[in-house]
Amino acid sequence: MAEIVVGVDGSDHSAAALRWAAREAELRGHDLVAVLVWDLFNQHHADGTHRFEPEYGEDQADAALAAAVEAALGAEAAATVVRRVPCDLPAPGLLAAADHADLLAVGARGRGGFHGLLLGSVSQQCLHHARAPIAIVRGDSLEAGGRERVVVGVDGSEPSEAALRWALDEGAARKAVVQVVHAWEPPVIYGPVGGVSGSEMGAIESGAHRLVDDMIERLDETAASVEVERTVLPGGPASSLLDAAEGADLVVVGRRGLGGFGRLLLGSVSEHVARHAPCPVVVVPTASGD
Repeated sequence: MAEIVVGVDGSDHSAAALRWAAREAELRGHDLVAVLVWDLFNQHHADGTHRFEPEYGEDQADAALAAAVEAALGAEAAATVVRRVPCDLPAPGLLAAADHADLLAVGARGRGGFHGLLLGSVSQQCLHHARAPIAIVRGDSLEAGGRERVVVGVDGSEPSEAALRWALDEGAARKAVVQVVHAWEPPVIYGPVGGVSGSEMGAIESGAHRLVDDMIERLDETAASVEVERTVLPGGPASSLLDAAEGADLVVVGRRGLGGFGRLLLGSVSEHVARHAPCPVVVVPTASGD
């Protein structure tokens, strides 16, 4: 059966990710798998403390995970959650646990992060290297009231098409409006030449609208059951997506957009949105990988 894997470390951030993932699993009919990664020097205990015990092992880790899941979800819901406690470093252990998952969810920041950072080191590593779509969850965003809104950024690339497909499926599951956002930037003219004419700007904008329409049309079978809004506007892609994210329930972006260096696993727009969006963010890799 399909799985949603969520990293748990006893922090408030991971508890929020667990609650978000539990709702997602219910919407999609997936199994929810809670994963607590431990090693000899990273021991979690059922009473919430972190202390060293020479005899610490899987039983103690599982007891800590069970306590964290029950505290976040309640006893009844916790009884349906699959628990796994791999012995490993946090990021590699989570990535391995989610290798065949449909979605990995992590808190924006776990234990030990600097207060000013929106992404902890574990979240950051998972964001760059997860094979499955990854949800970065900051704070509890449930029970927002009113109809939900899912924002997805597109730029015509293969990763953004994968993001659009995922967002449309999510919109159908949530019965949410899907807002498709594409930002176009006027060409920069250097040297002693005239600027871009009004007709040229109009052509660029028309092309941007066609790009969005064509992407949605290619996914017409999925889009048919979802209310789709199109937002095409001049501006930087990251800032435009963050503006659209205000008041949204979820933002979806592709793993890498146009123009990224081959060695980079995450484009600058995707990373900027994941770091700064006010709501949960899902980053979707392409089926062919990076």
